[in-house]
Amino acid sequence: MNKTAVIAAIVALMAALGLTGYKIVKDNGEPVPYAVDMDAQLVSKVIDGDTFTIQDGPKIRLIGINAPEEKECYFASSTEYLKSLIENKKVKLEKDISGTDEYGRLLRYAILPSMSATEDNLLINEALVRNGYAVREQQSPDSRYKDLLATAEAEAKKAGKGIWGACKTASNIPANEEREIDLGPPFPECNIKGNISEKGFGKTYLVPGCDNYEKTKVDTRKGEQYFCFEDDAIEAGFRKAENCP
Repeated sequence: MNKTAVIAAIVALMAALGLTGYKIVKDNGEPVPYAVDMDAQLVSKVIDGDTFTIQDGPKIRLIGINAPEEKECYFASSTEYLKSLIENKKVKLEKDISGTDEYGRLLRYAILPSMSATEDNLLINEALVRNGYAVREQQSPDSRYKDLLATAEAEAKKAGKGIWGACKTASNIPANEEREIDLGPPFPECNIKGNISEKGFGKTYLVPGCDNYEKTKVDTRKGEQYFCFEDDAIEAGFRKAENCP
């Protein structure tokens, strides 16, 4: 066996064992069309303060943070800041535990490589939080940078940066604690989760076994609700999430 064949065999083995740093298959066993974590990727468009697309690739949702939605306080500033950092630039994407969300977006940390050998790379997720353009949003099991993000948020809040200074009322701050209060189903058997997307994907429902079912919260303040039967969810205007069995 020549050297090229040996290297190819090693790479294939590492990929099969999940040692290459990217996800080859979804949690449901279906193939992921883009293995984006190997090389730097060109950011083609910033959608908002925590979402962007890569060239010829899927949408990327920055993990561990939450930026203001459209019509929320500081939305435009957050979006423009992310554009200034990464749009039309190459970033490296780092996966934690989760691969995708229920909308098919890749959940990733984004790293902007430094042009200098003596300067640190820039973790985009942390930069957004540290400068007050986003808040941290801890979702199990993705916790690689939870301490770093918590420290960054505490510093931004103390200094009144960005959101913490410009958005005076709690209702205008897109804090995870403010928006996601789940009191649980009224009855144990009524465990179908009706979720309303804040990213423009509409109203979907998830049943046990759906990807991200355990991480999805039902906040009745946003019009979300639990259902006992799928027919009830459909009648209320919800459609089944695409990555449900």
